[in-house]
Amino acid sequence: MRLESNFVQKQAQKQTMKLAMTQQLSQSIAMLQFTAADLTAFLEEKALENPLIEVTSGADVATDYSYKKRKNTAQAGNDFLEQVVSRSETLSEHLQDQIMLLDLSQTEKKIALYLIESLSPSGYLTIDLKTVAHNLKREETEIFQVLQVLQSLEPAGVAARNLQECILLQIDRSSDAPYIAYDLLDEYFEDFANKKWKNIAKAFDVELSDIQEVADYVRTLQPKPGFEFETETVQYVVPDLILQQEGRELIVSIAKNFLPQIRFQEQYYKQLNDNKEKEVSEFLKQKTGEYDWLKKGMEQREDTLERVGKAIVRHQQDHFTDSQNPLIPLTLKEIAEEIGVHESTVSRAVNGKYLETANGVFELKSFFSSALPKKNDDSEDAGGVSSTSIKEWINEYIEQEDKKKPLSDQKIVELLEGKNIEISRRAVAKYRLELSIPSSSKRKRFD
Repeated sequence: MRLESNFVQKQAQKQTMKLAMTQQLSQSIAMLQFTAADLTAFLEEKALENPLIEVTSGADVATDYSYKKRKNTAQAGNDFLEQVVSRSETLSEHLQDQIMLLDLSQTEKKIALYLIESLSPSGYLTIDLKTVAHNLKREETEIFQVLQVLQSLEPAGVAARNLQECILLQIDRSSDAPYIAYDLLDEYFEDFANKKWKNIAKAFDVELSDIQEVADYVRTLQPKPGFEFETETVQYVVPDLILQQEGRELIVSIAKNFLPQIRFQEQYYKQLNDNKEKEVSEFLKQKTGEYDWLKKGMEQREDTLERVGKAIVRHQQDHFTDSQNPLIPLTLKEIAEEIGVHESTVSRAVNGKYLETANGVFELKSFFSSALPKKNDDSEDAGGVSSTSIKEWINEYIEQEDKKKPLSDQKIVELLEGKNIEISRRAVAKYRLELSIPSSSKRKRFD
């Protein structure tokens, strides 16, 4: 009986320890995957459960950082004060205020309010008039009359049923529109959008440069009238790692000034520890253990992030030393093998984590890119070129092209061959679309 009792007790201890280790391992993995914001929320939740934990931060997280994607465009480079949402009024409220000032009957106001509530955040009407008439038990002509009133309100283009109507509503109010703009877009909208301009020029007996003038004007209009009323939470990018250059040496460190930290509440612990009751002692032991585990998890997270960051910088050293140098192909697997962890660990470490450099703040995963084949030209260098670098070259070529004679995809293939890059026309087209760049026929200007 005694042996059986000892065996059962040891088994229970073993199972309890195994369960605790599993929970700790699971939470350690989660902590590595957390973004800075997620980590802060997680630690604050733990602090609410554990009075011995205090969450601290070395700096104001609201500091503005310009997050640059791995493209030539940058995001969020404005002053912090300019990023604070200054408009709390919604599109619906803005339109309702205008409706109440008009001389409309109660029935017309009811219809107008129904239509307003049927608008998308972009300002388009998302329901057909027949359905509105059926739901409100009114005539369709009456609904249309109220819609016209709604379309006369600010912002211009609101309550349009499609993009063409949205643009026409704005042109109709503008005194700056080219004289042929309304009729042209009313009759030849699809041809205009698809840049089949020769037919349009012939129909209106005008030059292609006149149609180009219309195109330039249309670009000044707002395709989403409700855009300025959309309320989006401003997301601030907080760097997890900082890259500094001292001489020729690149140094990577954890951005502790901007990431949450935890502190042990020593004074509170001493106060409770003066109480000799067994339950209090057990409570303190449990909560101290939780703090120790959390502290260790934070240290492991920082260690993994730092090792991953340093490995990335080693591989992309030429790029970090001179941003004009392209990125080299790099995979998660290469970094994982180099620092001795599983590939999934590297994936968790780079996802949603950022590196602050002298040229801006970049997401860690932006430094990974697949390789494209590179012509050998009888040399021993058979290395690849990253797809990210290919996109940057394509973007650069198109930015510098003669807009009257834009580069075809085949011409870009030939330009890349001059850099010893072997790539198909289809691949160029694919990368161009990923960069949201239209085809050469749609980029052509007729000044």
